[in-house]
Amino acid sequence: MGSRRGSPASCVNDLRRPCVLPAEEVACVEGSLHTVSSWRWLPASLVVDRPAPGAWVIDPARSTVEFNVTKLGFSDVTGTFRESAGDVRYDPSNIAASSIRWRVRVASVATDDSRRDQSLQASEYFDAAHHPELTFESRGARPAPDGAFIVTGDLTMRGVTRRLTTTVRVRPQAPGPSFETSFEVNRYDYGIAGGTVMGRLIGSAVRVRIVAATQPAPAGIR
Repeated sequence: MGSRRGSPASCVNDLRRPCVLPAEEVACVEGSLHTVSSWRWLPASLVVDRPAPGAWVIDPARSTVEFNVTKLGFSDVTGTFRESAGDVRYDPSNIAASSIRWRVRVASVATDDSRRDQSLQASEYFDAAHHPELTFESRGARPAPDGAFIVTGDLTMRGVTRRLTTTVRVRPQAPGPSFETSFEVNRYDYGIAGGTVMGRLIGSAVRVRIVAATQPAPAGIR
């Protein structure tokens, strides 16, 4: 099959045939996009089709760690942790070799009430003075349908570690893929027993949603 020359738009729109763009643009070879010199003219949404295998660091400025719990007789309480750090090693062709590590600073908790934020750091909740971080470290991964993968690892809160299994979905984007998951934990399993005034005022089930936006890891930790 021979090559054809054309404009960037025609090359992107028809990936069935090899195409070579003029003078150091982008070569579309057998359905793949290969940068030759500069790709600034090409939108990132066209370049990033599937995350490349490699090491990524979590960008806290673009990431989300959100929790939601039912407060009986009132509206649900939703909060976020604004400070976190971690890394992801992801290879779509070898999911078993993938891994995730994440730590979250308890003192960065934010709800819509500053007094509640302080209470959540007290000993009956997260006990930030003795346990300043929540952590997760994966112990294994396996493929799941639709490009997702299932991760099993150790979740530690308030000094208590328990095994957690959750499904992680991958969203291709620049500068690095986004890894998203949702799960539910029982706060009493981790010794977080606050909110028991007037009975079980605050529900035991905590719903967690995480979006880990990433960027390429420095060469030293690849």
